[in-house]
Amino acid sequence: MSAGSPHTAIVSLGMSCQSARQIRTSLEILSEALGETLEPERHFFDGLISPVAGMAQLFEDGFPIFRREDIADGPGHPTWQPYGLRFLHHFREEGQAADIDAHFAGDLSRFTYLRGKFKALADRPRVVFVISNSQNNLSEVAEETDIEDLTFVEEDLLRLQRAVDLWLGRPCEYLIVSHPERHGGISLPELTILDPDDSEWTGDKRQWRSLFRDYLSRPSVMPFAV
Repeated sequence: MSAGSPHTAIVSLGMSCQSARQIRTSLEILSEALGETLEPERHFFDGLISPVAGMAQLFEDGFPIFRREDIADGPGHPTWQPYGLRFLHHFREEGQAADIDAHFAGDLSRFTYLRGKFKALADRPRVVFVISNSQNNLSEVAEETDIEDLTFVEEDLLRLQRAVDLWLGRPCEYLIVSHPERHGGISLPELTILDPDDSEWTGDKRQWRSLFRDYLSRPSVMPFAV
């Protein structure tokens, strides 16, 4: 889950579940740092595997909602083409194999609603998107779903920010969190490289809470793609 108040939204923009997990488990820290009460919110990308270049293309295309013919059986999990977004937790009953046709109508309704919520972020005075590739088991997920490279590419991150800001019609903030082997040597100012941890996918709560405190304690943060 992501988090929000009438004034502020802290929203996962992928590329995996760890961003949403750490936002959800840090509500008290976020609220304290901001001086306002944040509540859990569900947003479109919370539970998706979302390669940055694919998301940039999605927003450049106007963030269309998917059609049945856009959802391929794989690789590995239902995949939204041509954007390469993987649905590891949808189009299925919990613990069951994916059945796109059986669950398409329900998930289309769910994601149509979440797209509307995402568009409504334009009305919040402050929106902070969190993008991370720090989830340890992403390497296994990438192998299972045929993702070629998990490394951040600066050009793709800049492209994503411009596309999201244009689609929402306002500038937002982007907090970038990376794995020691996946940061790609990028030089963006809002990049945090986490120390290795031994979790499977959830991440190190201590490090995440520290970076949230540090980021949100600043009086103002300018977008890096200008």
